[in-house]
Amino acid sequence: MRWRVTYRGKDGRQADDVFEAGSRAELFKVLSAKGISAVRIEEYDGKKRVVRNRPTGKNSPSKTMVVALAAIAIIAGGALWLVLGGNSGKSTQDVKTERPAKATSAAQPSPKPAVKPTVPEQQPTAPEKPEPPPYEKKPGQMQLPNGKILTFPAPKEGETRKVYAYGHMYECDSEGNFRDITPRKLFHTAFEGNFLALAVEGQRFIPAFLTGLDPKEVRAMLEKNYQPIGDETEEEMAQLKAYDDMRCAALQYMEEGGSFDDFVMDFANYEKKSRETNAMCLREVMTLCKEGKIEEAKEMAGAAKKLMEQKGLRPFKLPPHVQAAFDELP
Repeated sequence: MRWRVTYRGKDGRQADDVFEAGSRAELFKVLSAKGISAVRIEEYDGKKRVVRNRPTGKNSPSKTMVVALAAIAIIAGGALWLVLGGNSGKSTQDVKTERPAKATSAAQPSPKPAVKPTVPEQQPTAPEKPEPPPYEKKPGQMQLPNGKILTFPAPKEGETRKVYAYGHMYECDSEGNFRDITPRKLFHTAFEGNFLALAVEGQRFIPAFLTGLDPKEVRAMLEKNYQPIGDETEEEMAQLKAYDDMRCAALQYMEEGGSFDDFVMDFANYEKKSRETNAMCLREVMTLCKEGKIEEAKEMAGAAKKLMEQKGLRPFKLPPHVQAAFDELP
């Protein structure tokens, strides 16, 4: 037997094809082997399709029944027409003419109420804020340039206190008066300011702010020699001398083949080792002082001084009151 099979191909399109099989069961085996999922299966005789799903026998409608159903539909339609207008004996045109005619004259519109002109509402104006009274200085108060007022407790009578505010240093006396004692900036570039902290003993500097720069630019900045103006204080002159000594040492280090970054890191390690060694020795000295062993503490301080000199570190330093107590000893 030959079968006409409708199925969907791999591309998604519907396709028809004819297969030979002895029965429908054998046909399913053939389709399954080829990976085909059938949508519709029909027997094929080469001329016309034989639809298997078409109802046959007693349940199929006959031609006589179809004709009877059509006649019933025509009779029902005629009855509906008679109900709507056929019994009056009037044509459709007559029916239309009996409809009430539209009024030829338009109804007079009702008069609209007079609209009063709208007056914009006046927004309430905010009352003007009174100007603040002039600032009256009080003891312990300080007014910054931006108008902000700071209050600090005044020190005891005869004493002074240093106050830091917005990058400035102030000195406050016992009466609450402030005096700006901010040190003058000797240098204004970031490199020179950080290099000054490197040069002055006791000041902390950050190596990352001095390393990683262009060697040519660094050399050009180090070759600048600061010329005093003439009104520098003794402390400022000491800082300028330390800056000049460190500047010359860095240039000499670079002339001998070293890099400026190595110079900074070597000096940072030197400062770190000096601080650590000084703190270790000072801790031993202060421990002996607390135990009342003043003579042994003085000997320990002398040994620490020699140790620092042998290692080439900064001189060993004692607190002023401890040094004064050692000087009073015979």
